[in-house]
Amino acid sequence: MQRREAIRKKCLDCSGGSSKEVTLCPIFDCPLWEWRTGSHIKSNIYKQRIEKALVRYRLDFDELRKEGFDIKHFLGGSIHAGYIN
Repeated sequence: MQRREAIRKKCLDCSGGSSKEVTLCPIFDCPLWEWRTGSHIKSNIYKQRIEKALVRYRLDFDELRKEGFDIKHFLGGSIHAGYIN
């Protein structure tokens, strides 16, 4: 098993098997957080996945934002989707 697969499985286990919860995970201090999607937050693959998630889970992100959730941190400093101004 590759490292990214093992991390993904651990994240799924932590989130009760929910891919959505892995994507929306707000536990930034977890040592695996930057790799939870199977790609590092600085990679283009991560950016593409998160941009799709911003559309797919827009209502969830809106709720998190109302609660003070830092979307810019979540995006790893890259904003492509026009979601954040």
